[in-house]
Formats: sequence, structure tokens, C-alpha cells
Amino acid sequence: MIMKVVIKFIVKFSLYFVGFILLWFVAALLLSKIPVNSSPEVAQRTISIYVNSNGVHTDIIVPRTNNLYNWNSFVSDSLFNEIDSTYRYLSFGWGDKGFYLETPTWNDLKVSTALNAAFGLGKTAMHVTYYKKMRCDENTKLIKLSEEDYLKLVNTLKQSFNTSKSNCLQLISHPNYGRNDNYFEANGSYSLFKTCNVWTGNTLKCANVKMGLWTPLSSGVIENIE
Repeated sequence: MIMKVVIKFIVKFSLYFVGFILLWFVAALLLSKIPVNSSPEVAQRTISIYVNSNGVHTDIIVPRTNNLYNWNSFVSDSLFNEIDSTYRYLSFGWGDKGFYLETPTWNDLKVSTALNAAFGLGKTAMHVTYYKKMRCDENTKLIKLSEEDYLKLVNTLKQSFNTSKSNCLQLISHPNYGRNDNYFEANGSYSLFKTCNVWTGNTLKCANVKMGLWTPLSSGVIENIE
């Protein structure tokens, strides 16, 4: 009798779980096609930024410095190992801290890490990477912003960092993926409903970029960039 109850519970739970995952993917596909900022005010767009996707995760890439903002005043290049004047761009990505630090490859993924990320149980981190040059392709898209919208983007990116009381970045001690990147404590909580790609989409929307209503998948971000 007890075994039948257990089996019945397992079957029901499995069906509900599969149904939830299917519903999540359908919502992700449909809601990413509902445009936000589809008719932004026309302004002179002179600032180039980029959005990059590795097929799962997206990053926002901005000029290291221009006439509007010098990122070195916020993210000091002294925090990085091998950065010189030839590095002209900074990439910003937001995500689950455990996923970032403990999963350099998919083979390293742990069930506990995935569950913590899915249900918002862990902390988040900002991944900052320096690049020397950018090239557009199917995974790297160019976006042009007005000066006003670029400053909105700068402020939104800065607000994603969890700074100390003295407004300093909180560097996370970690071997990193390369000598041109670092991790910092971030604000917010990662979950199935606020993924790294949702963060990218929301950040771009703050800068009046046309984007889908909800973009939990990287494809939902990239496909909205014209």
C-alpha cells in the first residue's frame, strides 16, 4: 500500500515537473517576441556597444573609455593581471555566483549548484572581462546608442554591483578563466525567472534598446537586436 502511494506521488511529481518545464520554454519563446521599446525616440546614436552570446549566456560590452565615461574610475584596471592600453572594451555579465565560480565547463556542473541557481538560493556575481577588439558575427551584435541612453546604461550596469559602504567594488578571490577577467559581488538573485539573459534584456531596456518582454534564453536577447 505504501509503495503504491509512493509510486503514485513520483509519477504525479514527474508529470507536473515536465509540464512546468514545457510551460517555461513556451513562455520563454513567446514572451521574448513581445517587443518593449519598439518605437524609441529618434536621436543621434553615436555610441557603439555590443551584446555577445556563447549560446547560453549573454554579456554586454562597452567602450573602456569615451568622452562620456571612463570605466577605469569604477572598475580599476589595477585589479586585473595583464591589462594595458591596447584593451579597449569591457564586457559585463551577471549570473549565479556558484555557477560562475564552480562551473568552468559543463562537465563540472553539480546538481546542488544547478538547484541553487534555479530556485534563487545562491548569491550572484558580476563577471568583468577586458577585450582588445570587437568583431560582429552571428553571436556578437552591434547596438548604437545616443549619449543619453549610454549614460543610462552605464548607471544600470554600475547598480548591478554590490559595492561596500565606501562604494568600492567587492572583488571575489578566484583563479578566473583568464588573465583579463575578474569576478565581483553583485546585487540581485538568480532564478529560473531572472536568468543572466533576463538581466541582459532588462539592462538594455533601461537604455531604450528594443528588447523582448521576458528573455530568459540567450536567443531571446540576440534575436531582438536588429
